[in-house]
Amino acid sequence: MKKKVQVRYLALVGERRGVQTDAYETEAATARQLLREIEAAKSLPLTTNISKAVINGRFAEWDDPIKDGDLITLLSPFSGG
Repeated sequence: MKKKVQVRYLALVGERRGVQTDAYETEAATARQLLREIEAAKSLPLTTNISKAVINGRFAEWDDPIKDGDLITLLSPFSGG
């Protein structure tokens, strides 16, 4: 069953993607499956690495489930001090 989610791209991911948020329809059951689906659709530039997913404001594991209406944020690697 398809779900409607919002996918948010931050920092370098959003810059390379050219948009910060996309409405996305998916059959993915997990954050990992969603990322693979987006990559397969060539919606991310080939050189973009994604290191973390955030589901509804909470850092998620890649195998965490996603559901209709979720906001999934994809983050590139980052560091700070």
